[in-house]
Amino acid sequence: MNLSDVAIRRPVFTAMLSFVLIVLGLLSLGRLGTELYPPVNFPFLTVLTVYPGAGPEDIERDVTKPLEDAVSSISGLDNVRSFTRSDSMFMVLKFGMGTDVETATNAVRDKIGGVKGKLPEGAEDPVIQQLDIGALPVLVAVVSTPAGVNETREKVDERLRPLLEQIEGVGAVNVLGGQDREIHVNLDLDRLRALGVSPSQVAQRLGIENLSVPVGDMRLGSYSVGVRAEAQFEHIDDLRSMIVHQTRDGQQVRLGDVATVVDDFTKASRYVRFNGQEAVAVEVVKKSGANTVAVCEAVREKLNAEVPKLADGAITEVITDQSLEVKANAHEVWIAIYFGGAMAVLVILFFLLDLRGTFISALALPTSIIGTFAVMYYLGFSLNMMTLLGLSLAIGLLIDDAVVVRESITRRLEAGDSPAEAASRGTREIALAVLATTLSLVAVFVPVAFMSGIVGQFFKQFGLTIAVAVMLSLFVAFTLDPMLSARLSKAHDPHAKEPRLVAAIRGFLDRIDDRYRDVLRAALRWPKATVGASVGMLLVTGAVAAVMPKEFVPKEDRGEIFADVRLPVGSALEVTSAAVRSAEAKLLATPGVERVYTIIGHESTPERARLRVRVTDKANRTEPLERFEERVRATLSEVPQSTVNLSQPAIIDGLGDFPPIILILQGPDLDGLAVEGERLEAMLNTQADANDVRMSLSPGRPELRLTVDRAAAADRGVPAGLVGVTARMMVEGELVGSLRDGGEEADIRLRADPRFSQDAQAIASLPLPSPRGDIQLGDVAQVQMGVAAAEIQRYNRMRSVNITAQVAPGGNLGGLVETFFKDLKKAPLPEGYFLTLDGQAKDMEDTFNAMGLAIGVAFLFIFMVLASQFESLIHPFTLMVSVPLAMVGAILALAMTGNSISMGSLIGIILLMGLVTKNAILLVDGAIAAMRDGLSPVEALELAGPRRLRPIVMTSAAMALGMIPTAIASGIGSEFRAPMAIAVIGGVISSTVLTLVVVPVIFLWMERLRSFFVRAPAPATAPTPQPAK
Repeated sequence: MNLSDVAIRRPVFTAMLSFVLIVLGLLSLGRLGTELYPPVNFPFLTVLTVYPGAGPEDIERDVTKPLEDAVSSISGLDNVRSFTRSDSMFMVLKFGMGTDVETATNAVRDKIGGVKGKLPEGAEDPVIQQLDIGALPVLVAVVSTPAGVNETREKVDERLRPLLEQIEGVGAVNVLGGQDREIHVNLDLDRLRALGVSPSQVAQRLGIENLSVPVGDMRLGSYSVGVRAEAQFEHIDDLRSMIVHQTRDGQQVRLGDVATVVDDFTKASRYVRFNGQEAVAVEVVKKSGANTVAVCEAVREKLNAEVPKLADGAITEVITDQSLEVKANAHEVWIAIYFGGAMAVLVILFFLLDLRGTFISALALPTSIIGTFAVMYYLGFSLNMMTLLGLSLAIGLLIDDAVVVRESITRRLEAGDSPAEAASRGTREIALAVLATTLSLVAVFVPVAFMSGIVGQFFKQFGLTIAVAVMLSLFVAFTLDPMLSARLSKAHDPHAKEPRLVAAIRGFLDRIDDRYRDVLRAALRWPKATVGASVGMLLVTGAVAAVMPKEFVPKEDRGEIFADVRLPVGSALEVTSAAVRSAEAKLLATPGVERVYTIIGHESTPERARLRVRVTDKANRTEPLERFEERVRATLSEVPQSTVNLSQPAIIDGLGDFPPIILILQGPDLDGLAVEGERLEAMLNTQADANDVRMSLSPGRPELRLTVDRAAAADRGVPAGLVGVTARMMVEGELVGSLRDGGEEADIRLRADPRFSQDAQAIASLPLPSPRGDIQLGDVAQVQMGVAAAEIQRYNRMRSVNITAQVAPGGNLGGLVETFFKDLKKAPLPEGYFLTLDGQAKDMEDTFNAMGLAIGVAFLFIFMVLASQFESLIHPFTLMVSVPLAMVGAILALAMTGNSISMGSLIGIILLMGLVTKNAILLVDGAIAAMRDGLSPVEALELAGPRRLRPIVMTSAAMALGMIPTAIASGIGSEFRAPMAIAVIGGVISSTVLTLVVVPVIFLWMERLRSFFVRAPAPATAPTPQPAK
């Protein structure tokens, strides 16, 4: 007894099984997180080392190289990148996918610990962090009050941030804009010199006079109490009145006598503006796995409640809220699911002409989809674009098994069987074919779910969601459908009069059966012409595919443009701010521009600014985003001596807004890298599809160099290192403690009064302590202007530069890369120089390779399923002929709609593999069954073809029509989803038509080939009846 017979005999048990799926699914649906995309985890570690006062070349020699050498031998390390600037070194370690990040972190910590003692004095200990690329802000808001931006920051830091950090799911809150409070002790060097006091003496006195020291514990009666010595400054006047020196005549010198003590703010390293006004921005980062929608809604509610309490007139405005994209995307996909399901049901009704049968088949949709939510929750998936997209694309597949089973049952009813007999026999007749078709779909999507690299992580939830859904639909088709068919179907009455509309449709369908039978006979009569025409179509398709544009992911229109403006290296932060301000005003006056959010000092570089330009949503405007990009570029190009680079938010969280093309050029020295980098930059600029080509090697940053004369320093008893230490304390300043003012705490910075460090002459006159009396810095060091590298980049322990480029609107990323490397072969790099491709171009290359491997594995799995089904090693090849036939429609549909070959369209093509194989299985299975009844191959095909025509057309039409909402959608994420649906629609149409004609011809040839090599067994015959005893 098979599963369907058990379901028919035990209807209550079968119904309860379905109810269990639905109840568990509904419970799980409420607990599933909601995201835009699945999380993509990258095994990255970062190492940050701060070396105040040191230049890039010094840090490279003394810090970067030793650390790179130490970590380079760690197992699983893919590559090492380092970025060395003045005062700091930042290193990124990328490990292979699948590497345990905790193990890698411990290994890096051990290696760095071994060389940490060899780093120069003054260099801080390296800080190792796991880089969570998914930990990007989900909400950014600006806060403004009538008070100044610094006061606003203080209130946001002290009162608003703690409240936001308490919200469930919030991982971190970053506050940008404004400066923190800082007490500046500006030394009067002339006064110090007159009194015979050195700056180091002042620093020492500040250190010992401003302490809070735990002394220990002591017993007081029956209590043990802690003892603390408190001598910490609590007011700025405490600083001014502190005694720093006593003269020979007993006069006390107070700090206020030799310095100006100012309650000030830290040195600005970044300015934040919103719509041209200084502002404070709040970035909210959610915890990994937290519900984006829930977190953003809670943060919005808290902002609206708490910001007005900061000050009278305080307001807030949300700049970026990822939950809006999540909800809009989910809304679009749910509409596609509902519409697709409705279209699939209407298609079934049209072909079955039976309301009861349509109702029974349609139950597979909600049961399978809702049941899938339970498995998604168990697997830790979320409701994101990929899982919902998988369900929307699978609508036609989920009802497919039920349709085929129901059509078989309907044929048994029309043959005169009772409802129970028709349900049992109809399901049994088609069971193996349905099982094989479903397993072929699973065989397609399981390899997709287990692809390597970024693509594998991105599509894991997509592939497994579809696989689970189709397996549940198979279970429903073998249990609920036959049970309800046995209970709800009516016995067929051949004499019953049908309604006129039903009779007209049935007559139309019968005529289609007859026309198809004629076409099939013609194809079998002229097989070479049939196959030749198909091959010709494949050749044309291949030629079209070769010239189609290729890209990693399609460019999305999210209504936002990132504009990076770079001024000449060495430009001060204030200069950059002033240069960009006029451009902000022009952009805000541009029709369609809603807001401009500007960060001056982007990526801690004073000459860089980033503008996030928000335009009207695409649903409310007629102009494409590219038109606004042209206006933004034209406006920002008016900024004097600037270079402009435009980009858009990353389509996949974690990929960042990196340029599509990144070329990493490695070489032994910076001069050679500059020459070759400029040559490669010029080569890219000649490509019409390239925009914003830029080399990362900038002109040197102006630098005032203090070159120590070691002989002069030794003659005066001054250690050479003291020159730099003293100069740093006087110019940049040195933190010497903190001031506790009420409940607030502010750092104290000791430095020379700014008037003593305005130019080279002032620097040369800075005092240095010496055993032979105070001397000036110029006595032991030469002060002169020079040029230092703004940043030194290294890749895998070699100096490197990056050449980056955007793709022009309508450009072809794949063609651009291919042409560039062809040109490079004609003029190769010199010996010792190496070029590595990175960015989206590299991601595209990896994706296509991973997809190719997934397709190959899927072919293998499908072959194994089909060989098992038919107990044949020949007919699986017959069935798999249908796969390339689907490429004809898929590629032509993409080309005609102006789409590219991308990650999305390739997934649609992979989906086609399972779908078209499914149709071929139904056709071939019917022919083999007819041959077992004694028919010849030609007769079997002429019988099976028309008989299986309707279920094949039904499932194909349901699939194609169900994809229409996804194909024509225009909301958020539609640029990624639409190519999948278009490829499927085109492939379904071409494969359905060609499969019904070409597969029978190939089947006939294979049968003749098999008969030639193997003596065919005699057809099975019915046993001869014996007379009754």
